[in-house]
Amino acid sequence: MKNRKITAIILASLMGISAVPATAWAADSYKETEKAAFAKAIQEMGADYAQDLAQIGDGAVKGNAEIKLSLDDGGKAILGMLTPVDISWLEDASMDTKVNLNEGTMIETMDVKVNGTKICTIEYYFDTENSEVYMRIPELNEGYIKMNMEQMTQEAESEMEEEGMDSSFSASIDMTDAMNSYFSTLDNLPEADALTSILTRYSDIIFDNVTDGENPGTQSSAAGDVSQELTVLEGHVTQAEAQPMFQQILDTAKTDEELKGLIESWTEAMNDPEYSYDTFLQAIEDLEKDLDGEIDESDTSGFVLRAWVDDNGEVVGREVLADDGEQEESLFRYLCTTDGDQRGFSFTMGSDEDSVGLYGSGTLSGDVLSGTYTFTSGGEDAAVIEVADYDTKAVENGIWKGTYTISGAPIEDEDGNSYDPFGGMQLIFTTDGKDENNMEWNLTLAANGVSLGALSITGGNEGEDLEAVDFASLTDVYDFSNDADVEKFGEDVNMDTITANLTSAGMPDGWLESVMEAASGSGAEEITEYDDQTDMAGDTLDDSETPAA
Repeated sequence: MKNRKITAIILASLMGISAVPATAWAADSYKETEKAAFAKAIQEMGADYAQDLAQIGDGAVKGNAEIKLSLDDGGKAILGMLTPVDISWLEDASMDTKVNLNEGTMIETMDVKVNGTKICTIEYYFDTENSEVYMRIPELNEGYIKMNMEQMTQEAESEMEEEGMDSSFSASIDMTDAMNSYFSTLDNLPEADALTSILTRYSDIIFDNVTDGENPGTQSSAAGDVSQELTVLEGHVTQAEAQPMFQQILDTAKTDEELKGLIESWTEAMNDPEYSYDTFLQAIEDLEKDLDGEIDESDTSGFVLRAWVDDNGEVVGREVLADDGEQEESLFRYLCTTDGDQRGFSFTMGSDEDSVGLYGSGTLSGDVLSGTYTFTSGGEDAAVIEVADYDTKAVENGIWKGTYTISGAPIEDEDGNSYDPFGGMQLIFTTDGKDENNMEWNLTLAANGVSLGALSITGGNEGEDLEAVDFASLTDVYDFSNDADVEKFGEDVNMDTITANLTSAGMPDGWLESVMEAASGSGAEEITEYDDQTDMAGDTLDDSETPAA
């Protein structure tokens, strides 16, 4: 049991090391090469983190986002077979959201649009002092709906318990705690120098206990279709070597004042009595009990560590292998290769039927990469990803640009016939970062290259100021904890404005009634006789044609 726990701890540590950005200075030693790479990565991360801290300010958020769902003719045809109502008039539906978040207040507005026409606005005003939300839809009712989030959470948990469900899995909707935790976390973020100091201290301990292996030397290494001459370095950590290493880590952690300050800051932000610096010390004590015992010097099982280094001294690949003393098994591996403007990539995690991976190659034109990559599962090709216009320079500045077309990897049956497991369906994901503060994502579903519909998200963190409300001065309020107020709100609802806006957007007469009947499960026979049926292309039928559904 003790060896299993040590193995798990070693693996977790080495996986973290393997994820370090691939930049180092060349050396003949695996230990010194990776120690230098990790130290440089920590310094770069610390510099970026310090810059982020300077930009956070008071943590206030002013954001905006538009979420739009669009339907093309093919998508309408498919939905036309699944719904009894006419959707031929529907081109798109969207929500244009603006949010302001400050310590103590949150305001959010959402303009709901159909075919580009505004239908209504949903307003949210959060009262953190009383954990209450005020919501209003002016086009429906000028009054405000008031809801107590703590009460709603308690009622949801009670209902779950009554139905025999485990209420401990329910998600709390107490936004007061969530917002307070957000700002408390910002107030307790560690300084960059303290964070880099802690990471450097413990990474040095790990690497100081790694033993250099016999290096394979320079080899031709391939990723995708691209080969490159690379220097391969190896190190290893056995069970016998790991036990004193972890004891050194634990001994250092018990007296580490910088680490103590970091943990105290985090636990203060969490505001949970179950998590404190004392519980951290207790966890160290429990680990020491697991490590306590005689070291088996003959136990050579452990992990083999491998690094690929190019002529510039940069680490371009890493691998972690489990060694049981008789054979090695790869647990994690990635490699990036270069040949002129060609770029190769391969990645695997896990082994045999439990493995997942990605491999392929592309061409770099200036700063833009385009290529073909294959996703694997259990060692078998599962999907093909065509990458276009991936901007490698922009991503260094936190701006993501590129297009990814995902389709099925061809499968060959026992008769030698090849077929597409996705049936010609494709997902096309495009991201276009305007700058560090604004982005645009688009996800298109296509069949044999023809778009069926798309989901797009456009937004950023440079929103406008929203007008707050004075909760104490509100008079037209419907308290939804009161059944009488709920009933009164329903009586005061007026759909005229929303209906008129939908009509302006192109909604046919009687369409809302058809949707309500379909949703309630009643009037199905009448709906199938609806005047404006559609065919599979989404076009309106005449009396002589057969409806799609």
